[in-house]
Parts: sequence; C-alpha cells; structure tokens
Amino acid sequence: MSNKEKRMQLKRKFITIETKIQILDRLQSQEKIADIARHFKLNESTIRTIKQNEGKIRSSVASGSSVLAKITARPRAEIMEKMEQSLTVWIEDMTKKRLPLDGNVIKQKALKIFNYLKEIGQSSTNEDNHQFVASNGWFEKFKKRHALHNLKIQGERASADVDAANNYPAELAKIIKELDYLPDQVFNADETGLWWKKMPSRTFISKNEKTAPGFKASKDRITLLLCSNASGDFMTKPMFVNRSLNPRSMKGCNKKYFPVYWRANKKSWMTASLFNDWFHHCFVPDVEKYLKQKNLAFKVLLLLDNAPSHSNNLSHPNVQVEFLPPNTTSLLQPLDQGIIGTFKAYYIRKSFELILEKMEPANITVKEVWKQFSILNCVEIVGMSLKEIRQSTLRACWKALLPEMVVQETVATPIEDEYRNIVRLAHTVEGDGFDEITMDDIQELIADDEINEADLVAMTNDVLSIGDSSDDLSDVENKNFSLKSIEKVLNMAKQLEEYILENDPQRDRAEIFKRNLQNNLSAYQEIYKNLRNKSVQTSIKDFLKPVIVERVT
Repeated sequence: MSNKEKRMQLKRKFITIETKIQILDRLQSQEKIADIARHFKLNESTIRTIKQNEGKIRSSVASGSSVLAKITARPRAEIMEKMEQSLTVWIEDMTKKRLPLDGNVIKQKALKIFNYLKEIGQSSTNEDNHQFVASNGWFEKFKKRHALHNLKIQGERASADVDAANNYPAELAKIIKELDYLPDQVFNADETGLWWKKMPSRTFISKNEKTAPGFKASKDRITLLLCSNASGDFMTKPMFVNRSLNPRSMKGCNKKYFPVYWRANKKSWMTASLFNDWFHHCFVPDVEKYLKQKNLAFKVLLLLDNAPSHSNNLSHPNVQVEFLPPNTTSLLQPLDQGIIGTFKAYYIRKSFELILEKMEPANITVKEVWKQFSILNCVEIVGMSLKEIRQSTLRACWKALLPEMVVQETVATPIEDEYRNIVRLAHTVEGDGFDEITMDDIQELIADDEINEADLVAMTNDVLSIGDSSDDLSDVENKNFSLKSIEKVLNMAKQLEEYILENDPQRDRAEIFKRNLQNNLSAYQEIYKNLRNKSVQTSIKDFLKPVIVERVT
C-alpha cells in the first residue's frame, strides 16, 4: 500500500476540550511530550499544537460551562461562550420566577445578549465579523451543550424540567438516608431581590417618583440571602447586600447588632466572593451553634440552586453541598415554594403599618413619611418579618423536595390571606391611591423583574473572574500576599500533590485530585505572576535610577 493510500485511510481523531485540558495540565507538570503522546495515543506534533493553543483552549473553558468543556471538541468564539453562559443564567432565573418562556423568546434573548456584547467590545479583533442569527440549528445544539435537552417545550412554551424534578427527591432521600441526616441538619439557601422602598404603581408615591425630589424608590433594591432547615425550626441570620457600605442613616450604628449580616456591593447583588464569605463566616458558625444547642452532631447538608454566584468549590469538613438539577428550582426549592413570598408579604404589610404609625400622631402626609423611610427602617422590618414566619410555613415548603421527611398534617397559611390583610390595611391610608390598591398590586410588588442584558453579562463576568471582588465593599481592608508568602503556598501545594500521587493506590483518583488542585491554584498562580512582574519592574527602575556622584573638590 502506498503512502498516499495510507494517508487516505487515516481518520481525523476527535479530541475533546476535557482531554486537551488534561494534556495541558500534564505539560504544566513538566511531563515529557513523548510520554503524554503515548498515553493518549496521539502524535507528538498534536501535543505540541495543543500546547501552542493553550491560551485559546483555557480561555474557551473559562468562558463556558463545565458541561460545555466535556462535550465540545474545539474552542469556540469567546463571544459565543459568554453569550451562552449569560443565556443559561437568564433561563434558570426565568424558570425560577415562573415567568413565561418559549423557543422564540430564548432565541431573541440570545440575539440581544450577543449584540450587547459586541456593543461593549467583548468580542476580540478576530471575532468582530462573527455573525450570529440564533437559528433553530444553533438552538438545538445550545440545549445539548448546556444539558438543557430536558427543557420542556409544550406549545412552543418552555417550562421547568418536570422529569428531573420528579426524579430528584428520591435521589436526595437516598443521600439523606445513607448519611443519616435529620430534618434539623438539612438546609436550603437562596437569594432574592427586594425593592425595599417601592410602592404599588397606582399610588401617588409611585406615579410621582420620577419628578419628586428624594424619591428613587424603583432604584432602591437590595439582595437578601435567606437560609432555612427542613424542620422549620431554624432560619439563619440573613445576609443583606446594599449598594452603600455606610449610608448616612446608619451613622453611629453598630452593625454587629443588626438582625442581618450587613454587606455592600456597588450593584447590590450577590457575587461569588460574597457567597463564599456567607458560607464560611455566617452559615457555618450559625449552624454549628444551633446544632450544639440542640445537642446534635455538627454535620450539615446544604442544598443550593445553580445561580451563578453559587460556587461549586465550597468546602467544609462538616458540610456537604448538593446542587438541585438545573431548571427545577421553581418546582423543588423550598425557599421558592413560599418562604420568600411569605417574607415579602410580611415586609409589605409592616411597611404599610409603619406609614400609618408615623402619620397618626404627627399628622403628616404619606409622601413625607415615605421620604423619611431609610435603609435602617428596612433592616428593622426585614428582621421583624423573618421572625414572624411560622415554623409550619417553613416546614410545609419542603414537601415537594422531601415528601417523606415533612409531617403530612403540616399546612402553610395561604399567602392570599396575607394579601387580603395588606389590601385592607392599605385602604385605611386615606387618599394618595392607597384606597384603590388590589391584590394584583401586591403580587406586582412581590414579583421579581427579568434580568436585563447588562446585568446578565456583569453577573457572568463576576463568576468567570475567579476571586474577583472589586465591586464588593468591606469594612475590613484587604490584605495582599507578599511574594514570599505566595511562593510558600504554591510550594506546599506542590508537595501535597506529589505526596498524593506517590501514595494513593488509585491512580485515577490521584490524577483527578491533581487536576482539581491545579485548577483551584490558578488564582494564586496569577497573584504570584503579578507580584513577580512588579518585583522585576521595581528592580529595573532601581537599576535605571541616576547615580548621584559627589564631586570631590
């Protein structure tokens, strides 16, 4: 057989992104190209080509999802990766909020995100001419790439993944049984936005908001991170994320005594760094103290949804973290089954009660009362509203996720009853549109709005920027590593890696550990690189400084 015929018989080998990352990790560990090629049954030239394209490959994985990394064979345009990542965040958020979705709406949103990314210059020079039309073919491949093939399209309308929601409770029950968790030890945490100063649209306050000085209610949004256990016996102290760390109304206040963990972010949303802060410094100590008081073992199962801020690298020896299947939160997540809705209803009622309380003795208008309503009032009402939620309500909201663990006679008070109480209370406020408020107005206040393109992209960028907390504001000044200390960290990690590789009898497990360790060290390696560059620049500057020679006379 001639050489030409042999070449014709050769088939192009399919190399997944996951395999390429494994190859790059082994190259990074100084393994020989010949050994790697032999292991993966590839030509040495192929290994060299992968090494040359390391930047593109790692960038592709960083801007995509973990599912994408496993089933995609070659790097895609970075703008497409970012668009799809933002789109999956939007789909998860929409299904969680039970807002209507269909195939056409998803494709239109994809186009909007793509065009927004081009407008703000997120595409590279090579991608400026990249065309995207959101075709049916792209949509089908997108669903496969991001494991959304179970997203139900019924009559062109997408809904939550009912099959996954039906199957998951049995899987979770198995985990709970095997590890012997009690209802007191099983927790669910989730964020929610709260327009803390917003009034129903038909009121005078809302109608005149844009023109009246001092009224910016629609922009006064905070984020709350709530957490409750399956017995309904305990809610952790919530994290409260505001735009400003030290607002004027809180001058002289000791935040340590607030009924919330006070944090600030320029956009008042939850970021990965803030969530990690909550997990290690709020959730863990709160739950440990609670279980100690109950004379229970400190072992915890924490259930989370797939929100972009929820890191999959959370780790604590006493806490097991499990993630709900994508697009099931509206059907399964306890906090979304009525806990958050009940809290918001109580918050609105207590806000109206405050209006009446301030108006009666002082004989002032609703407008004046609401102008004086500060973020400090908001914090107080948040604390009171959470305390008012009954244990039966908290427990009943776990019924969809843990039907066998929840007591059958547990029934939550219908939320509509609270809406009626709020409407009756509003009607006692004379004039200013409050006497026209209906239950629909209350539901409008409680509902979350759709996330716009700018916020979607910003949220995605926050997740992809490992350890980036530039928008987060803190009372504690950040302390940087020194070059010496970061070198020590990396050396210790290298020693740990070598010890595991030498002593673990299961080679595959050791390789997985090595790969995960190297991925987690990437942020520290970047710090090391920056510090070293600064050190070199400083030494060069010192070298180039003019030497002053004293003239001898």
